Amino acid sequence: MNWKLIAAVIVGLITGVLLYFWTESVKNEQVAYAFMRLQPDKKVTRGQAITPDMLAEPVMLPESFGALAKLAVPAASAYQEWLKDRTAAADIPAGSVLLFQYFDDTDGGRLTTMIAPGKRALTLPVNAAEAVGHFVEPGSYVDILGTVDEPVEPVAPPAAAQPGTPGQTPAAPGQAPAAPAAPAQPPSPVEQMLKNYLTQYPGADENDINAYRKQAQDYKLGISSRTRVVTRTFLQNVKVLAVGAATTPEGAVTKANSSYNHVTVEVTPSEAEMLIFAMGQANGSLNLVLRNPTDNSVEDLPSINWTRM
Repeated sequence: MNWKLIAAVIVGLITGVLLYFWTESVKNEQVAYAFMRLQPDKKVTRGQAITPDMLAEPVMLPESFGALAKLAVPAASAYQEWLKDRTAAADIPAGSVLLFQYFDDTDGGRLTTMIAPGKRALTLPVNAAEAVGHFVEPGSYVDILGTVDEPVEPVAPPAAAQPGTPGQTPAAPGQAPAAPAAPAQPPSPVEQMLKNYLTQYPGADENDINAYRKQAQDYKLGISSRTRVVTRTFLQNVKVLAVGAATTPEGAVTKANSSYNHVTVEVTPSEAEMLIFAMGQANGSLNLVLRNPTDNSVEDLPSINWTRM
């Protein structure tokens, strides 16, 4: 009787152990995660971009893989967007499960592939107020505005009486008219204005003459000593490539970039020059106005000042 009891206990223990391992295997299968991997015949060299045709069916790794499951790139849609056109920071063997360590920590390597031909990426400093409460994200379209001191149209120097037009000396009766003199080199506009000024004000001193000369020269060059504060729209419908270091909306959230302090926009070379100049005039502070993604209209907007409000 005792041997039957012992056998029953042993069988029960074996059954319990087998049931435990079976339960654990089922549990692992239920919490298995899908991770990206390369095709068996596809390898990636350092600096090469990952494209969808390089990817095989996701590999399922159970939670029991521990650290490896945390190092591999999940096959979720957000990470598929994260991986799109991203360049490898190291060689990746064919058929490998993709690990985060194979790629740069930042999106800088991916940004270059996002710039359209003929365009440039320009980074602008912004804060929450300037970036619509940080609702601007990669892929947004914005207008770029700034408040600057705008020169007022230069004022012409006081008009002076034109001297009499030099002509030929009238010929005496019975004499043939004198031959015309060789044309003199015409004076510059500034010198002519100064000459007219001195004709009208022969008593002008050196300070008056220098002040008039400078005003005439500035007027010729379109320079004004007077300015007014205006708000101007510099560019409209500009694409945002990145906020902070994130180049995708998902990255802007998952990388805790909701408090970014700069954005990168896509502009032409001439637009880049204009924005850099505008930043200098606006003390580096430009505002972004968020657009509806379906609205790509460009309006002819005047600058705004106190007289136009």
